[in-house]
Amino acid sequence: MSHSDSEIKDDFKDKIRKQLKLEFKAKKRRNTPADVLALRKRLQPLYEEYRLVQAVNTHNTEQVKQLLSEGVNPNSTDSELRGALHVAVSKGYSDIVELLLSYGADPNKRDMIQNTPLHLAACVHNLPIISMLINAKADVSSLDLHGRNPLQLATSKLQILRRGWRDGSIEMVKLREELQQVVDLLLSFLISEVEEKIGKLNRSRVNELQLMKLSLNSGSAEQLDDQMSKLLDDIEKLQIK
Repeated sequence: MSHSDSEIKDDFKDKIRKQLKLEFKAKKRRNTPADVLALRKRLQPLYEEYRLVQAVNTHNTEQVKQLLSEGVNPNSTDSELRGALHVAVSKGYSDIVELLLSYGADPNKRDMIQNTPLHLAACVHNLPIISMLINAKADVSSLDLHGRNPLQLATSKLQILRRGWRDGSIEMVKLREELQQVVDLLLSFLISEVEEKIGKLNRSRVNELQLMKLSLNSGSAEQLDDQMSKLLDDIEKLQIK
């Protein structure tokens, strides 16, 4: 799912070649210095988009922030329509995902094979990034194409955690951290526009989840096990219509 430097460079070169071919084909005459200068100006946005995607790919957060602040399109793509957000999500760079979304990156943008950023986050079960995308109004139903919806992902994660906890293969500190991510995902799901598909938002359930998240830092081993069972029961009650 990740994108290498060579892939991004090749995509940029391909973009420039196609643009140049179009430009020179349209002008069946010798290009003057003024024509060349005008062409460079038209190609500059493509170069800036390439720089943004490359900065995302190399996890250069400061450069990403600088380019976005200068007005570079947060929805910049390569030749296969993979957006900067697709790249950040596929590599698990949550800080850059958050940054791109804050500058208006489209969480529902599709690449050439119709993957959205949410598809990619679901493939690697990255719950924090899934929560970010849902909060940014990502279309949860888009997961039906190749993956599972967030509730199914949460159920799968909880079952794995409970098995690991009961057979002693996961430590309590790690368990608390993972459970908080599951609760965050459920909160995002409940608070987002998905509530329109499952009925009115249950404010009391949201409050219960928020309190549960706080209690995860101090609960006993028995309480943690009970909370996992309770979360699984609650998820089963939520149905996407």
